[in-house]
Amino acid sequence: MTRKYKRKKTNINKPLSILLTTLLVSVAFLLGSWFGKNNISYQWIETYANEISSQIRSLGSYFNKDKKSEKLADYHFFDMGQASSVLLKGYDGTTILIDTGRYNDSEPRIIDYLNAEIGIGAEIDLLIFTHNDADHIGNGDLVLDYFQVNEVWMNGMDHTSQTYSRLLDALLKSDAIYTEPKDGYTTEMGAFSIEVFHPLENEKQSNQNDESIVTRITLGDTVLMHTGDVNADVEKRILNEASASLQSDIMVLGHHGSNESTSEKWLQAINPSVAVYQAGVGNQYGHPHREILQLFDNHPAELLGTDNYGTIHIVVNENNEIDIFTEEEG
Repeated sequence: MTRKYKRKKTNINKPLSILLTTLLVSVAFLLGSWFGKNNISYQWIETYANEISSQIRSLGSYFNKDKKSEKLADYHFFDMGQASSVLLKGYDGTTILIDTGRYNDSEPRIIDYLNAEIGIGAEIDLLIFTHNDADHIGNGDLVLDYFQVNEVWMNGMDHTSQTYSRLLDALLKSDAIYTEPKDGYTTEMGAFSIEVFHPLENEKQSNQNDESIVTRITLGDTVLMHTGDVNADVEKRILNEASASLQSDIMVLGHHGSNESTSEKWLQAINPSVAVYQAGVGNQYGHPHREILQLFDNHPAELLGTDNYGTIHIVVNENNEIDIFTEEEG
């Protein structure tokens, strides 16, 4: 069973409406001129004008129908329990996977999810491990073994866990290009444009969370902000140093909805229409924290979590509408 929300962000048909109005006015002016200079009946003019108006309206409906039927992308925020994994799939077939879930998932759900959404053993253009904690790189080795991954991003900060060691072994065996993107790095990945805001080039953080890769990913007019597990101090640094607006239509709450992330100033700057967090039902950390939920009491964004809704599927449409589908528990 699914629940569907629709949010219209902008009206791209405004130029078409202006064009239709201009044409109708022009037609009326010409008909008025003809009526004054020629022996043409008013009834003929009225019939002719109505016919032109009908044809123009039909043309507008035709274009509107095409626009509404055009899907640009699917964004899947997978239900990974107390873990993270997001799949972005563009209209041109480009796929970006951000994180791969928990190391101790009793069933490697990430493989089943990806098989269903991109095809068995299919191609992943970019795999981003935001940081090397086990709830973000879990089953990353299986993904690298099972799918054709073209490029991998990591933060370059070592970890002592066996999960990390298995991931490195799988990465070395793969043919994937390896990149450690830093603040200021930008690239095009198929239909997607990606900006990186963290980590810094010459400054290491004291823990994995605060060394997370922070990305702002654009497709068409729709923007997604993903911050991994960085805390509010990193958010503040990005806010202070950003040279342009950080506004994004969709945001993933930092650190699964922890009160150490997603400050009020960060939320105001991003100003999303939809906010998503990935957390397990009844998790031991209490995510999402009460303070974060209270932030959204005074913000119009739709707040959705995998603990309440399961996997969250956002469809990005060409007409600047986003459709949201969620699994309902019970």
